[in-house]
Amino acid sequence: MKIAAVQFQGHRDKEVNIQKASRLTRQAAEGGAKIICLPELFNTIYFCYDQDRENFQMAEPIPGPTTEKMAALAREIRSVLICPLFEKAMIGEYYNSAVVLGPNGEILGKYRKNHIPLLSRLDPKERTGNEKFYFRPGNLGFPVFPTPFGVTIGILICYDRHFPEAARILALKGADILFVPTATPSGFTRYVWEIELKAHATDNIYYVCGVNKVGRDEGGSEKVWFGTSLIVNPQGEVIAQGSDREEEVISADIDLSIIEKIRTSWNFFRDRRPEIYRELIQ
Repeated sequence: MKIAAVQFQGHRDKEVNIQKASRLTRQAAEGGAKIICLPELFNTIYFCYDQDRENFQMAEPIPGPTTEKMAALAREIRSVLICPLFEKAMIGEYYNSAVVLGPNGEILGKYRKNHIPLLSRLDPKERTGNEKFYFRPGNLGFPVFPTPFGVTIGILICYDRHFPEAARILALKGADILFVPTATPSGFTRYVWEIELKAHATDNIYYVCGVNKVGRDEGGSEKVWFGTSLIVNPQGEVIAQGSDREEEVISADIDLSIIEKIRTSWNFFRDRRPEIYRELIQ
């Protein structure tokens, strides 16, 4: 089975983003992809560098206008779509979320980003994104989503990927693939992008697909997203990777039998001892 990541440049106009995402998603499906992931906040710019209450107008309910359009696309291409967006649960309650749409256009579920960053930069002159101004921490835990294709997926959004406990929980719940939609700019965290995703793949012996925005948002901040979306196999090998400048589809075939072979060889799950890890939660 083939999976795909779609990376593209954001735009302040939602409809431009939806049209671009739809075009590239169709391209991914034409190439055989059955599960396709879009980047973090795919239908908007990344607006968190400015504390502007007007930006709350970008939020939508789930289901909502964007979800309905993407659900129709999922039905058209008969694929699973992962669509990250700014969710409005109610007035005053907002989340950085990802909705999972099935090949019949149905909502298979959603994930809400659990770790909400306000980072301190090494360079004090560098602008900091304050997501805490906009998003509540997720309250849905770490769900997994069985798909009609016999593959179970988990999702971590951007900053979540820095927490190995989250990636392990998804493995213990049966995830075969971890999708990580992000909006990560060039800067001091770029060098850990590939390292962390490879580590999640090898530690948990599943596939990992990291999806990043690329270029600079039109009508947004001066930040430049470095792209390089990638797919890593359970042995930590990068089997597909995008450029740091182009809008494109990154896809790869996956073989679930590899997971079982490696897990019964490396035996990390047999030999782990959760009873002695209590210090992690004290």
